[in-house]
Amino acid sequence: MHTDSQILYKRYARALLMLAEENGILEASYKDLKLADAVLNGHKGLSVSMNSPVVRAGKKQNLIKRLFDGRVDPLILKFMLIIVRKQRGNILGGIASAYGDVYKKHLGIETVRIITAQPLDENLRERAMTAARKLTHYAIEFDESLDPGIIGGFILILGDKRYDASVRNRLNQVKKHLGLKKVHPYD
Repeated sequence: MHTDSQILYKRYARALLMLAEENGILEASYKDLKLADAVLNGHKGLSVSMNSPVVRAGKKQNLIKRLFDGRVDPLILKFMLIIVRKQRGNILGGIASAYGDVYKKHLGIETVRIITAQPLDENLRERAMTAARKLTHYAIEFDESLDPGIIGGFILILGDKRYDASVRNRLNQVKKHLGLKKVHPYD
């Protein structure tokens, strides 16, 4: 479920995507907004400054210029400066975060979170890709994470859809059938 803030971030991100596409900087905009996301959401002091009603818009704009001038396309910088000038600097980090999702959706790419006990090998990747194709009709990109507690296999998560092909899940099903305790206390 999306919060009002997430909906707002995506609206701005979609507007920026259309602007980037019209100006022929679609791929560059994705890289620029990934950088902006890392910078804006990765530094607590910067986030505090952007969210502070005490810090004037002019100071926030100067800060954005110092951080991004020459590092991002001038159109992206201009967009960020307009957002700050309109007293919306507090949502800049959210827009930058949402941009990746909007960009990928525009290109027909869906990010599927995959959790494995060990790094993916080619065989497990192929099995996971087959299962992921049942969850979405978009091209698939995996966001990989490790959890040794699943013992083996994998868990796929896409939005509110979950596909659990882990060894831990199979053991829990057997134990449930036998009336025993679960393998993992959090299941």
